[in-house]
Amino acid sequence: MLTMLRVGIEWIAGERDDAPTWFFGVSGWFLRCCAWAAAIVLIYAFSGQSSKFIYIDF
Repeated sequence: MLTMLRVGIEWIAGERDDAPTWFFGVSGWFLRCCAWAAAIVLIYAFSGQSSKFIYIDF
């Protein structure tokens, strides 16, 4: 399991040229959706759109 994760991270980082086989299966699709969902939540949480404060730029 950790080897597969390491290979996937190396492929995303550009260290490997060949994509891991599990990356294009059903579980790979689910993991990619989870990664994009986490990225969207983090961007929304830290973008200031969800904040109740008023920001004044000078």
